[in-house]
Amino acid sequence: MCETKDGGLSITEVILKPEIIIKDENNSEKATQLHHKAHELCFIANSVNFPVICQSSIKAC
Repeated sequence: MCETKDGGLSITEVILKPEIIIKDENNSEKATQLHHKAHELCFIANSVNFPVICQSSIKAC
């Protein structure tokens, strides 16, 4: 967040750090592709006037 000229606050960017858990680690590339596509199509991320950055991690259980 940063302060605006009139003393208000404004969000300048959001960083999301989701943890994606998959059953089979052989599917990690597919999970990455699906996550990127979901982010591209995300209604909320596409509706705000600041960058939404995803720094996801994928782990197999």
